[in-house]
Order: sequence, then structure tokens, then C-alpha cells
Amino acid sequence: MVRDESWKQLRLGPEAVKSFDADLRLSRRDGDVQFAIAHKPSDLLSAGDSGSQAVAIAKDLLHLADIKILHGQDRAVAAELETMLGLGPIARDLVTGWAMQGKGRALWCVGDQHYKVATVLHPIERKLTFTNQALEAAG
Repeated sequence: MVRDESWKQLRLGPEAVKSFDADLRLSRRDGDVQFAIAHKPSDLLSAGDSGSQAVAIAKDLLHLADIKILHGQDRAVAAELETMLGLGPIARDLVTGWAMQGKGRALWCVGDQHYKVATVLHPIERKLTFTNQALEAAG
């Protein structure tokens, strides 16, 4: 199950945050694999008022994830990456430097291990996933 733009659900209120949390925690029991996609770590902090139960639950969602895939982020997000995810300077620099230099580049955090990964699309995949042409034609 792919949860794109997860920040939207988290901003619907405490019950939506609790539901999101329960779905992620129970996904193993149900045999589901879930992907929660956010733009940046602080998106989770917008789940409610500072110090609220919703924000506390949303922050914990980061730590529930066994695998975190961090695509390029600009340097303004670097402090968030270190604070919220506990990334060290090498990992932070990969995300804010190397990963920004090309599409498909990301730092994969699998447990305590970090992997520098460059995803390469097959030409057929590129045609299926390159949606900019369809958007340009519709405009």
C-alpha cells in the first residue's frame, strides 16, 4: 500500500493520526507492506499543535519504519535530518549533496545500516513513469 502525500492525512486531526499509526503497526499482521511518503521529516510535526498527542504519535512513525529512503533534500532540511532521524554528518551530506545531483539517488537507511543507492529505470519503465509529458499536454 502506497500512502503518498501522507502529510495530508496527518493534518486531518488526532483520530486520523491514530488511524495512520494503527494501520502501520498492524500491517505485518495483515501481510501488508506500506510505503508512507513525505516530503521532509518535519511534515510529521504539522500533525497538530506543538506538544500535542497527534504530533507525538506522528514523530514516532519515523521510528516505526524499518526502512527509510531519503532522496535529495536541500541544505535547509539538513538539521531536521540530523535531529529527527539521528543521521550523522556523512549521511546528512549524502542526502543534501550526492543525492541532489541526479534523479533516483537516495540514502537507504535499513536498520542501523546506510546504503548509497542510485535507481536506474529501464527505458520501458521510464515511459510508464515519466508523467511530465501528459501534464504538459493537458495544460
